[in-house]
Amino acid sequence: MNVSASVRAGLRWAALTPLLVSLLTACSSGKPISQDDNAPPFVFRSLDLRQQDQRGRPSWSLTSPEARYDLRRQVAQAVTPKGMIYRDGQPAYRLQATSGTVINDGEVVLLEGRIRVEQVGRQPVLIEASRVRWFPSRQRMEIDRHPRASDPQYRLSSQRATFLFDLNLLRLRGKPLMERWSTRFDPFKDPARADPDTVLHVSEADWNPTSGALQTRGPVLANRWAPGRSRSQPPQTLTASALDGNTLQQQLRLLAPVLYSDSVDQSRLEAREVRLDLRQHTANSSEPFQGNRAALAFRGQGFAVHELQTSVEIPSGCVITQNNDVLTARRCRWNWISQEVEADGDLELKRQQNHQITRGQRLRGRLGSEGSLLVSTPSGRVFSQFQVPNRPRPPRLQRPRPVPEPIRL
Repeated sequence: MNVSASVRAGLRWAALTPLLVSLLTACSSGKPISQDDNAPPFVFRSLDLRQQDQRGRPSWSLTSPEARYDLRRQVAQAVTPKGMIYRDGQPAYRLQATSGTVINDGEVVLLEGRIRVEQVGRQPVLIEASRVRWFPSRQRMEIDRHPRASDPQYRLSSQRATFLFDLNLLRLRGKPLMERWSTRFDPFKDPARADPDTVLHVSEADWNPTSGALQTRGPVLANRWAPGRSRSQPPQTLTASALDGNTLQQQLRLLAPVLYSDSVDQSRLEAREVRLDLRQHTANSSEPFQGNRAALAFRGQGFAVHELQTSVEIPSGCVITQNNDVLTARRCRWNWISQEVEADGDLELKRQQNHQITRGQRLRGRLGSEGSLLVSTPSGRVFSQFQVPNRPRPPRLQRPRPVPEPIRL
């Protein structure tokens, strides 16, 4: 790779250094000047660093309207530096900072102050920090102060981060925090936003800003405020062992064990692997699960929650229990707002009262105000079996036996 550094006069630093030393020597009083002396730094009108790959395509560039160059240390201090990072010869990231220090003609670049790295292209992504060590030839950035990355709906932050340009991968370490908003925003303008709808904590996170691919290591702890719910109320909580997915596609996968809890409506869910589609507002699983909402308990082989439809569907092995009444079926669906219940296939309803058992192939009904199932069957036959308590019978009156007449002689 060829690294060139030029001022507006068009001279390279490598060629400029001995020329400046000879000029200083000629202008002195006869005493030679060495690079070990504390010579004042040179102030250039501008800084222009560029690097090409082996095919001659641009790899990166860095410019500044003013720079001070120390000959002895081979260090340049740049004011408001701006740069571009290329991928396959095309602009990929645009960067800027308050100040920069260039070491060994671009071997290491230390950026400080208000640092912005903007992804170029359709998917707007902004990476911010207050101190970055950039290794251009290694295509690597080490961020050790206030790393934060934002796209139109997410913001990821941590104590430190590493950005690998060749892999297009941002590695967040040190208490990563992931925030999500239900409404989109422009990360470049960074307008004032309300509090996020969801806040998620993990131990490590790897994120691809272009594709949206996300992988984390747990434990995972998420707090979510349901739409329309006051922020003064406690949030919904979700825990898992790990999380992966895609922020661009708005799909996430929670790994077992998964535990969901909502103290406001007294809901709880225990499951294994759970998939979330944040665009469709759905959650589904094909693994066994169990849960409850107040006095209602349910379990089965997999589930599909439709938040907008306020319903949960159990596609296999459905069991719903309330006040010791048990409904089993191959498939069932329950709306937690209207309390409507649908069940299909080999259904059986056992009521504690009178030990009633109702069997059929289809059931449509709802949960009563007192927690009982009010069953209606628009078509098909229903078999019901119940016990009627025995009524106590009055005691039988015994007639007095006639007394035989005495024997007379």
